[in-house]
Amino acid sequence: MLTLNTTKIIVKSLRITASQELATEDASGQSSSTDTAETGIKAKMLAVSGFIQFTDAQQLTNLFKLAEATEAGARVMYRISNKTADALGVKQVRFASKIEAVEQQTTRQWSISFTLQEYRSVPQKVEERQPDAEANQQGASTTGESGFQYASLQQNLTDNFGALRT
Repeated sequence: MLTLNTTKIIVKSLRITASQELATEDASGQSSSTDTAETGIKAKMLAVSGFIQFTDAQQLTNLFKLAEATEAGARVMYRISNKTADALGVKQVRFASKIEAVEQQTTRQWSISFTLQEYRSVPQKVEERQPDAEANQQGASTTGESGFQYASLQQNLTDNFGALRT
């Protein structure tokens, strides 16, 4: 069973497939290294598929209305109730990518499929709670023993070369 807010989505042979992208980027440059840089954990996706009987056309109409609904210029967020979503900790979703209904003439039903994307995922909430890290300033001044500030490390080394050799 699948419920979005208080609307039950009545679908025969309901199948929900969960996925999540663990994003990485190639960090090898021009070498043959296999190093990668982790670029974050993306939102969970729930691919939903099943069948709606031709005699229940209103259910198909309602499903498309849910997918098309907007609020303040953005797609509506729904609270989800489903065993797979509960097991993965997914509480809020939005319709993502596409919704599809394909006629199945021999069985007199529509084969439907759509994707729900997690909204405000746990990794996103954790990231939002962390304070912004301060960036290192490029070309920052360095201070010598005398307390005099040098504009660059190279200038500091040049000026103190004699002291460094001893």
